[in-house]
Amino acid sequence: MTADPRPDGTGPVRAAVRARDPISQAGVVAQLGTESGEGAGVRPVLVTADDGTADVLVVVGDAVDDWLLAQLDGLAAADGPGPRPVLVVGQLDDTAGLQAIEAGGLSMVRRAESTAPLLREVVRAAARGEARLPTDLLSSLLTRVGRAQRQVLAPRGLTILPLSPRQLAVLRMIAAGADTATIARDLSYSERSIKNIVHEITVQLGVRNRTQAVAQAIREGLI
Repeated sequence: MTADPRPDGTGPVRAAVRARDPISQAGVVAQLGTESGEGAGVRPVLVTADDGTADVLVVVGDAVDDWLLAQLDGLAAADGPGPRPVLVVGQLDDTAGLQAIEAGGLSMVRRAESTAPLLREVVRAAARGEARLPTDLLSSLLTRVGRAQRQVLAPRGLTILPLSPRQLAVLRMIAAGADTATIARDLSYSERSIKNIVHEITVQLGVRNRTQAVAQAIREGLI
């Protein structure tokens, strides 16, 4: 297919794939190209062989090793806004995850968990500028990521916040004392949508209520 991404962000997401071996390369390409039946309004993912025209570069490796980090370093050193990286990694724990984050790898999927729908959603999220990490890594990484965000990523204009920009906007308004009605009005959402977003935040941060969510986010330097 040759359709071009639309400037309003509703067109296809172009993804390139880079792997150390042809079998991994072909497998991920096949996953991204699988028809998903995900419905109207969902941006399709188109696979391109040209990294230079890609919105997202999917890097496939066995571990966060020198080769994978070199791919991230190459993206960081490139002139202009290059594709956003998504890492598909065989072995991934919190130490390896933080190492990748510090190199600019803000979205990761374990190879064993990389179903076609999940991988496409992570690619679409990366194209929107949002990070995605395996959920079991989030709580163990929060303290270390907060430190990395302040000391390493923020000076480079990068972020690894485990919340979407929409969720962060809601959380900041909660921290400022705004109630649900005020947040809904100011952000042009329904009150029901704001309540759903607050629920998403508490689940992702592993807390019970909005007060704990604000406290956790402040402690970790997320807001």
